[in-house]
Amino acid sequence: MNIGFDDVDFRGGGCTTHFAGLLLHTLARRGGYTLADYPILARLNPGIPWKTRGNAAVVLRLWARGEDEALDAVETALQLMWDYTGGRPSEAGKGPGMAVLVGDPYRPRLESLYKRALAGVLDRESAAGAVEKEGGRVYGGRGIIGAAASLAALGPAEDYTWELVAYRRPEAWGAARCVDWEAAVKVESTLPPCTFNNIDMAEGRVAAAPAGPDPVLAGFRGDCPHLLPRYSEALCEEPHFWVLYRSNQHTDAPRGLERRIYPYSYVTVEAEVLGTPQTLPGGHVVVRASTGEGEADLVFYREASPLNRVARLLAPGDSVEAMGSVRPYRPRGLWTVAVDKLVVRRLAPVYERHSPLCPRCGARMESAGRGRGYRCPRCGYASREARPLETPVPRALQPGVYTPREGRLRHLTAPPGRRPAGRRPPRPMKLEWAFSPGPSPPEPPGGVGESFSLQP
Repeated sequence: MNIGFDDVDFRGGGCTTHFAGLLLHTLARRGGYTLADYPILARLNPGIPWKTRGNAAVVLRLWARGEDEALDAVETALQLMWDYTGGRPSEAGKGPGMAVLVGDPYRPRLESLYKRALAGVLDRESAAGAVEKEGGRVYGGRGIIGAAASLAALGPAEDYTWELVAYRRPEAWGAARCVDWEAAVKVESTLPPCTFNNIDMAEGRVAAAPAGPDPVLAGFRGDCPHLLPRYSEALCEEPHFWVLYRSNQHTDAPRGLERRIYPYSYVTVEAEVLGTPQTLPGGHVVVRASTGEGEADLVFYREASPLNRVARLLAPGDSVEAMGSVRPYRPRGLWTVAVDKLVVRRLAPVYERHSPLCPRCGARMESAGRGRGYRCPRCGYASREARPLETPVPRALQPGVYTPREGRLRHLTAPPGRRPAGRRPPRPMKLEWAFSPGPSPPEPPGGVGESFSLQP
């Protein structure tokens, strides 16, 4: 059976993944439940305005021994969800949601729903209707959208990564986190290049440690789950518990799914640069471009360095692919796409224009006025037919893939050079590979990811 959750957090605290860990702990103490997969952390459309932070939903896939055990799991999850969210303040457009489905979730209707949620905008009715048509049930408010959409996340052929998350003890919530920068850098330096977005070297910051009031101590990401526990050496605060998630983070999962430009969508557009990049006060860069949907403003925010610097090097005629969120405003009459990733496919030639040389004496000629050609200031030679010279200018930009630096990547953006995993998680699944109820992280086997099946 599959149980999905979303919107269990709120702006003042809480976390959907933290709730999933508490549910895992509760089910483990009761006994009788076996995980059919690692807990799934599914990031959905990052441009949705109703998200709290990273627009994450969680799915637990369980083997249940009969209908009574399955019903008990659902009732336990529901009660825990209401207990977890019961004391939080009311927020417009938010409300925890849960979706339940028995059987293999990888069905065309649900897979389509998941893909639409990665790049488009869904409503509660269509999400709930898709699950109910497949025989599932939904409970709660707006969170039903993410809960339902994530049920079919990470099918057998889909790329995935891992995140090992350490959670804080309740008495530490709201206080400064203790994650040692130097220790984290030391761990990173000893690992092969299979981890990403954990360290921001430019700012001297552990990017794996959030800054908000949520109960996450740190979340370490990579393609090597058996090595991620090494980062525990950087924690100078004792974790309450750990969960290892299989995730679509940093896989470019929304790439190519939506090419229509409309508010809050996450689009992939093939574009040709039309104008010279403009740098706005504050350092943001705007590039006017032609897309299959008409013209649009591609915006590169100052914080998205070095992507922001790359944008300044674009020139009219350049061919690019841009991925990003469509903003709901049109300050210059064009839709605004906040770019997270840029693929420069082809560079247009750029020329410098110079006055021609005098054919008599070799001096540089001067314009004689509009439509009157050029004249030589040295010998007096004049010609209406003379034309300016064009000299090719070497480009400082090269075709390639460009993103913000590591530590600044958005949740779904793949770092340059990362290749799809091409592997599947193992079964039978042991709870201790994914969940640890104490200060030490879980330790999955070294061969994790070589075979996978949802069949018993």
